Amino acid sequence: MIWMFLTILLILAAFVLYCLNNAWKLEPTSARDAMPPAVDVSRARQYAEKLSEMVRIPTVSSRFDQDMEPFYAFRECVKELFPLVHEKCQVSYPGDALVYYLPARGEPVNEPILLMSHHDVVAATDDGWEKDPFGGEIDEQGRVWGRGTVDTKGSLMCALQALEELLEKGWEPEADVYITSSCTEEWSGPSAPAVVDFLKEKGVRIGMLMDEGGMILQEPIAGVKGRYCMVGVLEKGYGDVKFIARGKGGHASAPGKNTPLVRLGKLMCSIEKNSPFKAQITPTVKEMFTRLAPNMDMPLKAVFANLPIFGGLLKKAMPMISSAAAAMMQTTCAFTTCKGSEGLNVLPTEAYVTANLRFIHHQANEESLKLLEERAAKFDVDMEVIYQDSPCKVVDYTARPFKVLEKVADKVYPGYGVVPYVMTGGTDAKFYNEICDNCLRFAPLEINKQQWGSVHSYNENVDAAALVPAVDFYQEVLKTWCVTE
Repeated sequence: MIWMFLTILLILAAFVLYCLNNAWKLEPTSARDAMPPAVDVSRARQYAEKLSEMVRIPTVSSRFDQDMEPFYAFRECVKELFPLVHEKCQVSYPGDALVYYLPARGEPVNEPILLMSHHDVVAATDDGWEKDPFGGEIDEQGRVWGRGTVDTKGSLMCALQALEELLEKGWEPEADVYITSSCTEEWSGPSAPAVVDFLKEKGVRIGMLMDEGGMILQEPIAGVKGRYCMVGVLEKGYGDVKFIARGKGGHASAPGKNTPLVRLGKLMCSIEKNSPFKAQITPTVKEMFTRLAPNMDMPLKAVFANLPIFGGLLKKAMPMISSAAAAMMQTTCAFTTCKGSEGLNVLPTEAYVTANLRFIHHQANEESLKLLEERAAKFDVDMEVIYQDSPCKVVDYTARPFKVLEKVADKVYPGYGVVPYVMTGGTDAKFYNEICDNCLRFAPLEINKQQWGSVHSYNENVDAAALVPAVDFYQEVLKTWCVTE
């Protein structure tokens, strides 16, 4: 018996040593100790002032009643801020979007490149804001405050400024250059689709596209040290559904069992506790973990260094490690709104909750919706689909556009890691599937956790120092793409 016990101990010890050895082989990369690039203070101030002017115009976007006057004022604002862009480029406004086109000199050597953003913003209440959300204040620390600084007037300013400075130097691209900015991104409205239709009518096919999405983060996942350019290469599909439960109603003083709201509550608990969706470590997620693992702390590093062994466990444990990383591995269902009866003492004859879905590629719309419908039926609840769109095509991170981005990142942000990842939110890039195979979701602004969390929340702000390398990044991307291969 003792020999069996010792044998088991030896096997366990060998297993542990094997896993640890795999982890020790992963030496930390330069990203772990990388520092932000030095910036010219005068440039930072100049860019901050331009962004401040853009933020002061309240271009609030709404599905129900969108006042376009601020958007027309924004057009005039960018005309004044970037005069050479408006002089040298062909400017169009399909769907009230901004489209700037700089033709290649001579025969184009590559397909066109498109830098895109959006200048509409979500509403901002006074709750929690330390500064006026549309004041564009630049504080003593050099931060620009206001709605849109991160999402996404900041990146738009940087892209336009990059082109403005290149034009000042007499730059003539060898490939067509487009910069676009829509005005209905916040509700997936018609502005970006109008731009796509505009380009399709001209027979344009984009070779490289850069939209909002990932940014530059320090410790992008808990336990991962270093600075990383997080580049979205996969965007999930979107859906809204309505779960409806019906009953006899009646007076609340004599309630029966399993009334509509109770059944809806049971359904929600069931989905949250036992998700019907399948988690999977896709090639994109695996590549993300592979690039992040060298800078992880133990014991997390030992787990990710041995994915073939711990992959199954990781799929179950990931929600406890990082909800964002967990969402990259499966379809998600988040409950958002609800309604019962109109009276405090009245049982509803009908109640509903809505849920927002983000469909993963390996279990896309049809399968995910069927699983939810089957689960709802167990609680005598009906399901209606309000809206859905499919997951976007996956960008190849070994193709030239991603390689160009990596090359430029290494030049502008020396030592930083470049990591492909799964977008859990949505962008306007999804509308470009027909005319572009390489829609990279990345805005080259370095932000901290507070700034990342301020998107669609309060106290949105960006450091002026982050604007300078972002302008340099866009310039280098344009120059690198628009040359003979």
